[in-house]
Amino acid sequence: MESTQVPQPEYRQACFTDLEAIAAIEDEVFDEPYKYLMLRQLYDLHGSDWLVAELNEAVIGYALTLEKAGRALLFTFAVAKRFQFRGYGRALLEHTLERSRANGVEVEYLTVRPDNLAASNLFKQAGFVFVAHDERYFGSGEPRDVYEFHLHA
Repeated sequence: MESTQVPQPEYRQACFTDLEAIAAIEDEVFDEPYKYLMLRQLYDLHGSDWLVAELNEAVIGYALTLEKAGRALLFTFAVAKRFQFRGYGRALLEHTLERSRANGVEVEYLTVRPDNLAASNLFKQAGFVFVAHDERYFGSGEPRDVYEFHLHA
């Protein structure tokens, strides 16, 4: 009996030419995606902070972590829909946390829409802990749950 191995992505720092693929994933995954304009500006300021998962020369996921004084925000994180629920998101998250740990980050935090159970479960399974619910995180009618991960605990 042959065992079939799931192909493993390459995890690397994003480059400028990845922005179109990142924007396409944003559009596919989020109800209110960051548009290319915003992603471009984020790349200009934080290009070295982007991590992408690439499979067969195509970006299938990405993470942007913004760090300041030992604390990091997982600003945006997504995997293309056709690659979800295969372990790619978990692996991308682990690579993201490892980069943060190597950069001396003590605490990584993120926010999730309360109705996004798949994302909440992924983060909880990875060891993130719920710390707060904010009904107005992004303004009226925009609640978020806040999670933290202690990297050197």
